[in-house]
Amino acid sequence: MNLLALVTLVIAFPALNVADDVPSAPTITAYPKAPGNFKPAPGHQTHEGKVCQVEPNLVDAGPSILAAAQECNNGGTVFLPSGDFVIATALDLTFLSNIDFAIWGNIRFKQDLELWPTQAFQYAFQTASMFWRFGGENVNIYGDGKGVIDGAGQFWWSAMVQNSSVMRPCLLGTDGLHHATISGLTMLNPPGWFNLIANSTDILVSDMTMLVGSASPDAPAKNTDGWDIYRSSNVVIQDSRIVNTDDCVSFKPNSTQVVVQNLDCTGSHGISVGSLGQYQGETDLVEDLYIYNVSMTNATDVARIKVWPGVPPDASGSTSGGGLGRVRNVTYEHIQSENNDHVISVSQCYYTKNQTMCDMYPAKLVIEDVLFKDFKGTTSTKYDPRIGELTCSSPDVCHDISVHDINVTTPSGNPPIFNCNNMGDSDLAEITCA
Repeated sequence: MNLLALVTLVIAFPALNVADDVPSAPTITAYPKAPGNFKPAPGHQTHEGKVCQVEPNLVDAGPSILAAAQECNNGGTVFLPSGDFVIATALDLTFLSNIDFAIWGNIRFKQDLELWPTQAFQYAFQTASMFWRFGGENVNIYGDGKGVIDGAGQFWWSAMVQNSSVMRPCLLGTDGLHHATISGLTMLNPPGWFNLIANSTDILVSDMTMLVGSASPDAPAKNTDGWDIYRSSNVVIQDSRIVNTDDCVSFKPNSTQVVVQNLDCTGSHGISVGSLGQYQGETDLVEDLYIYNVSMTNATDVARIKVWPGVPPDASGSTSGGGLGRVRNVTYEHIQSENNDHVISVSQCYYTKNQTMCDMYPAKLVIEDVLFKDFKGTTSTKYDPRIGELTCSSPDVCHDISVHDINVTTPSGNPPIFNCNNMGDSDLAEITCA
């Protein structure tokens, strides 16, 4: 990868009347790394178009937000001032062009288990869904350190105790969004994933705070991924803090040209490629990823690649492996580990504990040209002295995996070891496999 070092009335005011109250979109730069030819939306320094202010609404602010977006599209700003906004209507905002969303208020979604299956935007991949989705070109969505999107996750997690298939839309979704920035928002307790970036290009995400906290030990948080990237390219996620209970960032199928840098993740499942190869007959490509300067604390894994194994030759329509594709040109560099179970986990036997069966039906998806470099810190007591696993289902589908400069200590003080299987021509000379 080429890296470079409101019913509420919609009120449309002339910029002169409200410019002092509405923040301009910040000018954000991807730093220190970015994909080649990366072009997110420029920050708007002045409000040249109108400002459409949406008034707080505890019943349903959805129609007013939609009307404001239509009114202020092509050069204006939609402004949600301080106050509470409840959204009870799914918002399809995929028509946007040259528009800013300044969010200073507190946004929540109506807690209704019967409403959202009839309204939310649904996707076949891993049953993902969205309360609202943003698409179009040249869009800035920013909270200026004030805006909050609160998913009231405990309501949904508790409902899962009775029905594990409860629809739980993600807090913020993009679908067909190109040249955009998302910044300065606090996101709390998503029903499922925090963010899904789908079918999008040139997206810069920066200065986000994302927090999960369950109030019920009998109904803990579920599937609270920070960002899931799907069928998207030229994406940078940076300068953010995430406390959650699942992947901090996950690269889903067809994520390419992505940089993740300067993140502080706690309680997660790591920065994860995958899972991939889940659906037989589909081809998943994940290429050209750079994960740089990440701090990971109290997680199950730090750097993770997870691929489903193959299936028997007579299998048809499997959703438990057998998919095609590849993972290629992935770098994890300058990583700090504090009390994580594994610092590196590569597995082509995802969701199976039987290595013999995995070897019998090796993955169809190839992993190649992967570098893990400059890891420091500590691991937890869970697998001490093992600090990682490198498990391929066959040496024929894993190539050129390199592990260098791993300076991680175990709680016992014993020399760290890795569990290694079928690693073929990989460069593992600096670690101990057992």
